[in-house]
Amino acid sequence: MNTKLLLENTKKTIQEFEAEGEAEAISFLIIEYLFKLSRMDVLMEKEIEVSSTDHEKIESILSQLKTGKPIQHILGKVEFYGRQFLVNPNVLIPRRETEELVHLVLENHPDLSEQLIIDIGTGSGIIPITIAKERKHCEVYAVDISTSALATAKRNAMLNHANVSFIQANILEDDLDLPKSNIWISNPPYIMNKEKIEMEAKVYEHEPYTALFVPDHDALKFYERITQLAFKHLVQGGALYFEINEQFGKEVKKLMQDNGFKDVKVMGDMQGKDRFVFGKR
Repeated sequence: MNTKLLLENTKKTIQEFEAEGEAEAISFLIIEYLFKLSRMDVLMEKEIEVSSTDHEKIESILSQLKTGKPIQHILGKVEFYGRQFLVNPNVLIPRRETEELVHLVLENHPDLSEQLIIDIGTGSGIIPITIAKERKHCEVYAVDISTSALATAKRNAMLNHANVSFIQANILEDDLDLPKSNIWISNPPYIMNKEKIEMEAKVYEHEPYTALFVPDHDALKFYERITQLAFKHLVQGGALYFEINEQFGKEVKKLMQDNGFKDVKVMGDMQGKDRFVFGKR
């Protein structure tokens, strides 16, 4: 069967419940996953054998998609910064903005030899694992409150042959026993409960609630606590990086400045929305 035709047929079905662009992206993922093909293979209209079992697998995936289940959970994996990571309902599905955060850190720190990096709220482990792979001579720690998330992160570290130390802790309550470090990174929960009505149901129904949402009246609680802990544990000149809710760029910047950080900057993502705040101790 012609792969381009298979793509169009799959896309047509998915467009019954998804926008065209999203339907095409999902269709590519399904074909790449089931037939071990590259996107270029599909675009070049490679001919493949599609068995009755293959058709049944496609139908099963489409049925699950119709219920709102994310394609990443159906396939059980996602690509992040050119590597494969396992995902499930215990961890957030990585967003493009977080890839931008990792790229920002790597771009600002081309040499992390013998430096120590801490990731707070690691989830699936995408941030520390990527940094450990891209900067091989650094020491990386990752912290999360969830045992289930840490189990997934540890599997991802093994899958990617990354050397990362994982710590279970409640960042809001525990006094972390961490060594002096050079960089802290965090993509904490930052969506206010009142914003839930603007989100797709498949996000908040299939991803961990506590990793997404914060109370409307205390939306910056993670940023405040992490900033205080980072200032305590960072070496002089060490850096703190946050991914943020676009509404709170100025507030997070001021919070960091009030806690002693210098050269604090707010940076937009590829959509032009305030998404990252970083500064030096």
